[in-house]
Amino acid sequence: MRNVYPADAVLSLPAVRHSAGLAKLAVIETVRGSFDTALAAISARCGQVIGKRQIEQLVAQAAADVDAFYAARAVLPCTASTVLAISVDGKGIAMRPEALRPATAKAAARARATFRTRLAAGARWGLAGAEAVLKLRALVANGHLEEYWTFHLARQHERIHQTGYPDGYALTA
Repeated sequence: MRNVYPADAVLSLPAVRHSAGLAKLAVIETVRGSFDTALAAISARCGQVIGKRQIEQLVAQAAADVDAFYAARAVLPCTASTVLAISVDGKGIAMRPEALRPATAKAAARARATFRTRLAAGARWGLAGAEAVLKLRALVANGHLEEYWTFHLARQHERIHQTGYPDGYALTA
């Protein structure tokens, strides 16, 4: 049975234990590496305030609105004078095995098993966790994290308060 907190129910407080600031820190640190590195960074910064599974849950919850965020963004029209520049280093491009040099083919054969079982040190994600991290990494790489975080908090606010006020509500100052 869950604990019942009448004051929380009256205030329509969310059922989560961790603040939005800690959730954002978990996202930033997880995007930089893995859940283990995020846990180490948060523990060094804030002390032991959260566990690895809670970080995984916060990251998954934080990625919940990414699709809606990009769907709501206004696309800027392109004109003939719009310049598209692409910079490519070729790193990570899959090669045909028969086109590899002998030394590279030998190294690829050794590394093949590692890449199938592990993404990085401490990064043993399930499909949902990996998808959440990849969506959030794309946000960070595109420079949209701050804008997304505002959008995500607004959506989270709507989800929390719509249950308490089915007829709607208006925020007043």
